Order: sequence, then structure tokens, then C-alpha cells
Amino acid sequence: MSRKLTVVLLAMIVLAGAMSLKTAVVAHSDGSVIVAHGGAPLPPTPWKHGGAPLPPTPWKHGGAPLPPTPWK
Repeated sequence: MSRKLTVVLLAMIVLAGAMSLKTAVVAHSDGSVIVAHGGAPLPPTPWKHGGAPLPPTPWKHGGAPLPPTPWK
């Protein structure tokens, strides 16, 4: 029984040390998260248009004439 308790105690000490080390590293960092991008390409940015045409702007008139102004 003593050997099992020693192993459990040793595992708890190792895990507690790892958690405290993680907390100390996070507290002294600048807030950036390190993420490894392996061989995978980065995802596309949502504000870039690929080969698709741009949608029409709502404030542009096409081939229609402008409506008459009421103060002319």
C-alpha cells in the first residue's frame, strides 16, 4: 500500500509543478499564444476576394438616368 501511495503522491507533485510552471509562464508573457502551423496552409482571410467579381455598390446608378431633383 505504501508503494502505491508513493506513486500517487509523486504523480500529484509532478502535475502540480507543471501547472504552477504554466501559470508562471502565462503570467510573465505578453499575452500571445504560440501556435505551431505545421505543413498546413493558412486559412484564407475573409476580406479578400478571390476570382469572384465584387458585388455592386448600392449607391451607384447603372445605366439608368438620375431621378430629377425637386429643387431645380
